[in-house]
Amino acid sequence: MENLTKRRFTGRTATAIIPKLPDKILLVKRLTVPFSGYWALPGGRLDSGETVEATIIREVKEETGLKVIIVKKIGEYREIGVQNDIEYEYYPACFLVKIIGGKLKKQENEIDALEFFSLTNIPKIIAFEHNTMVRDYVNSLKKDEVNQ
Repeated sequence: MENLTKRRFTGRTATAIIPKLPDKILLVKRLTVPFSGYWALPGGRLDSGETVEATIIREVKEETGLKVIIVKKIGEYREIGVQNDIEYEYYPACFLVKIIGGKLKKQENEIDALEFFSLTNIPKIIAFEHNTMVRDYVNSLKKDEVNQ
């Protein structure tokens, strides 16, 4: 008989867009569910009592070794679905951040690889909602260019 019990992934999360000039952003290849094997933006779940802003600074440091400051919020998202027998419902906030220190080094137990990708060459195996976040970031760049 098939096991109908699915694992669940829920809660509030934060993600970061870490740019590298001229047109690259940092992605992490995850070892952990629900995105094991997928490229994604750095980030993770809020600890108890933690703000999304504090979370993204902490998560970026843990996952990549980089010290960052927040430049601006890209957006708030809601993700619901099923992937690889994992039901998920979570609420990521996405921030543009700036590197102010540290040395690029992957977190051994959660991250398989770190790589800067061109905005025109994002891998096809990116976590699904992160495509939306990257698109929103690119659109914000275009708006900034028009407003200058």
